Amino acid sequence: MNPFGDQLRFWRKSKGFSQLNLAIEANVSSKHISFIETGRNKPSREMVLLLSSTLDLPLRNRNDLLLSAGFSESYSRMPIHQKEMQSIQKALELILAKHEPYPAIVLDWDWNVLMGNNAYHNLLAWVASLRPDFYRSSNIVELIFDPKGLKPFISNWEEVASVTIQRLHREKMENKNRHENLLKRLFSYPDTPSHWQKLDFEQNPEPMIHVEFKIEDTCLRLFTTLSSFGTPIDITAEEIVIEQYFPADEITKRFFEKK
Repeated sequence: MNPFGDQLRFWRKSKGFSQLNLAIEANVSSKHISFIETGRNKPSREMVLLLSSTLDLPLRNRNDLLLSAGFSESYSRMPIHQKEMQSIQKALELILAKHEPYPAIVLDWDWNVLMGNNAYHNLLAWVASLRPDFYRSSNIVELIFDPKGLKPFISNWEEVASVTIQRLHREKMENKNRHENLLKRLFSYPDTPSHWQKLDFEQNPEPMIHVEFKIEDTCLRLFTTLSSFGTPIDITAEEIVIEQYFPADEITKRFFEKK
């Protein structure tokens, strides 16, 4: 068993590095990389961090590599509402407020909604008022897929759901236990196509998603973008995603601006 070597090999290949390329970029010998991967040599803590940085791995995965090599974690993961994260929280609040009158939310590693602006909460409240049995999940993906959630109000549901589930599959590829329970839940819904259970390698990740809502007699057309912090030093901060909704036509623009 060589947990570190196996993980390093996986990440090296997934990032498109040969042993020689990685050695050159990290300024070490290719023989040393080979010996580490086979378990012949044990890496130092500094070497693990160097290789993780060279491969540009997410902080969570850098911690995983450290643990697999027998070292303690190097990067913290503090809840967003903790005192030490106050500056991050204030920055997020400012981003959400500045995006008014259009909806915007902050998502965590599991796609749970951590924060939302007034436009988002008002839109959700409007939909919920139309269904006494509305499914009030904090998970945005469950809201999209659940027949008692947002699904009946999304005109182009198949397009939105397909792009979303492919993203989940891609994220699971890099972290094998990620989204496991969430994916099981999504496929427990009878209308979720069974062929979506596998990653479609021919479907390229979209830079934005178009969403069309039909709520009572109102049609809202929006597109969404996802953004994150550029150089975080905490796992929670790195994994935060800000999803912002923009009007895709003049009718939608006027609808939100008159609210």
